[in-house]
Amino acid sequence: MAMGREELSPQDFKTTKNNWIQYTKKNNIRLPEGSYTDFEWKDYCPSVFRSILELEKIDYGDYMMSICADETLREVSAPGRIGNMIFLSNDDRFVIKTLRKSEVKVLREMLPKYYRHLIKHGFSLLTTLYGLHVLRPIGGIKVYFAVMSNVLRSDLHLHRRYDLKGSSRGRNFNKVVVHEEIIYKDIDLDFYFYLEPSLRNKILSQLKYDCEFLEAEGIMDYSLLLGVHIEASSRQGPVDRRNSISGTRTVLVHEGADSTVADILKRNGRFGARLPASAVRTPRNEMGIVSSSSRVRVPECYNVLLYFGIIDIFQNYNVIKRLEHAYKSIQYDSKSISAVNPKVYSSRFQDFLGKVFLARESNKNWSFDY
Repeated sequence: MAMGREELSPQDFKTTKNNWIQYTKKNNIRLPEGSYTDFEWKDYCPSVFRSILELEKIDYGDYMMSICADETLREVSAPGRIGNMIFLSNDDRFVIKTLRKSEVKVLREMLPKYYRHLIKHGFSLLTTLYGLHVLRPIGGIKVYFAVMSNVLRSDLHLHRRYDLKGSSRGRNFNKVVVHEEIIYKDIDLDFYFYLEPSLRNKILSQLKYDCEFLEAEGIMDYSLLLGVHIEASSRQGPVDRRNSISGTRTVLVHEGADSTVADILKRNGRFGARLPASAVRTPRNEMGIVSSSSRVRVPECYNVLLYFGIIDIFQNYNVIKRLEHAYKSIQYDSKSISAVNPKVYSSRFQDFLGKVFLARESNKNWSFDY
């Protein structure tokens, strides 16, 4: 993230701005019953979010054109939506997530420190917030939503997508489908990712800074959204469609990959994008434990590019989450459930990812023969 902007005033974090968004009917075509042409629009803290857009060199006009397409607003404000809904802007650049009013309150309260955190940590893995808005179609109800960076945006095909919290209870094979893409969870993860040591250290250091911020703000229940692109290999082993992700099991060589962190940020625009790694696949059972049979099987190994970022940073440890923790602790090991206090959540989250992202030995040749 680029630096160098004058400090915002405390008032900038409290102001709101109301507006109208209107669409003209083309060729006098009658819209379907229940459709809207006019929307009441409110911006929260517009100067703050405009500053964040400028820091990332995103034109405000392009931003508004991207999220305010008629079709997008109709989809976001459609009646009958239950719970948080996630949408992509037409250009896939932004994620739009509907929020509860309580989550809006949490976001607004943490926004001053969140902004300063982004300024201080140009390598932050937190999803970037670009806007907080209220939308009300004429004759409809208010919809609160935030606009964030799409951490999995890529011109490459992502063969796997994971939502990782570092907990095991309920984090298994109930796969979620978002925009026709399957999102797997913690126990579904059967890879270890080996990275160049300095890159791994930077990732874990930044995770620590980001988690310390979330912990201080009383935030928990966040996730690391991880996308994995498997590179085509110049060497291939036999095809095993039962175990291979893309239908071809590849053999990997990652020798001397010594990209610096600064070069990665400069080349990719943000830290958690297109990071090179070696992936080793280790089968697990339904409980998330490495299968004993995997010890004698030849490991599946891949060259991969990783895309990731920390998402869902709006949930504080409120009364509901405290009650959930108390109830589930009676039934299960309290360390395995998602609803734990922010300090425990932060520590568990970092420990888990420290075991997922491993350091590649500098003297090890990452090639595997069958």
